[in-house]
Amino acid sequence: TIFAVLNIVTGVFVDLAMKASVDSRQVLVNEELEKKKTFLRDLRNLFHEMDENGDGNISYEEFRNRLADERVIAYFKALRLDVYDTSALFHLLDDDRSQTVDMLEFLNGCYQLQGEARS
Repeated sequence: TIFAVLNIVTGVFVDLAMKASVDSRQVLVNEELEKKKTFLRDLRNLFHEMDENGDGNISYEEFRNRLADERVIAYFKALRLDVYDTSALFHLLDDDRSQTVDMLEFLNGCYQLQGEARS
C-alpha cells in the first residue's frame, strides 16, 4: 500500500511538472511574439519618419538624409541595427532593386538584419 501511495504521489508530481513545462514554453513563445510585434511597430514608425515626402517609399536620398540625424542613428542602434555604411544598408533593404525601399522591404530587411545581429 505504501508503494501504491508513492506511485500516485509520483504520478501527480510528474503530471504537474509536465504541465508547468508546457505553461513555461507558452509564456516564452508569447513573450517572443510580443517582442516581435513591438519591434515591427517601432520599425513602422521609423519608416514613416524616414519617408519624408510621404509617398510610401524611402529613396536613397531620404534614407541618407535621415541617417544624418543622430536621433535616427541612435534609434537604429537601439534596435541593434548597425548603420555605419548607409549605401550598403540601403541596398540590402532594397530587395527588388527599384532604388526605393517600400515598407515591406524595410520591415523584412530590418527584421532579418536584426536577427543576424542577435546570432
